[in-house]
Amino acid sequence: MRRPPATATLGPILLLLAAACSSGAATAPPSSSPAASSAPSASPSAAPIGPATTPDEAAALVIASDPRFKGIEKKNPEVIGACCFYEAAATGGGSFAVTIEVGWGDCPSGCINRHRWFYVVNQDGAVALQREEGQPVPPGTGGSGSAGGILPGGPGIAGQAVAGPTCAAVQVGDPSCNDRPVAGATVLIRDAHGTVVAEMTTDANGLFQVKVPPGAYQVEPQPVEGLMGTGDKIAVTVGAAFEAVTISYDTGIR
Repeated sequence: MRRPPATATLGPILLLLAAACSSGAATAPPSSSPAASSAPSASPSAAPIGPATTPDEAAALVIASDPRFKGIEKKNPEVIGACCFYEAAATGGGSFAVTIEVGWGDCPSGCINRHRWFYVVNQDGAVALQREEGQPVPPGTGGSGSAGGILPGGPGIAGQAVAGPTCAAVQVGDPSCNDRPVAGATVLIRDAHGTVVAEMTTDANGLFQVKVPPGAYQVEPQPVEGLMGTGDKIAVTVGAAFEAVTISYDTGIR
């Protein structure tokens, strides 16, 4: 039975998970899926919510200030491929700098994409978002859903369609050469019997999301005008949570 099209909600209003990215996506911190929450205010006059005397206490206040950050843990330099963590440091004058980071896309190898939130926390506990950077986080980033984070309780499939390369000569660290989102791409979800159980159209940021029962599925992207070929089909096993995927199209730029 075909489900109605589902279109994901955009970028920085995504909720975040602390879980390591167990499936290649693209990448949380990612819509609140399917209903979005508001992005945190960038006002430096945010109301105090508690004292902060150490960087970790400041980070705890940031995490407590926004339900999207539930479960975020401190960066562990010994762990390779973690998608979601915080870093915190004293900046002098009793203030602290806290960065929340989420990654997606082949995270076991270090994550292709990342999004960061930069906060300042005063000693009295006032939390202020200074800026954000990075691509919008796809719904599904983090992949463990039900306890909070960027997804509601699963199960389901979510992700992003992107196209690359975008530069003939890619320079490492040049964000202008990042893969671009593919809007308006049709994505089919087939069950283990090959039956189409959902059909989605990616939004302006290439995002898509749909709830499906636990089981084995195939994500089947359709051809997009102006792009070469078709994105590869992706096998996905859905458990109790959302599984995140990234669909890659070829721009033909060489």
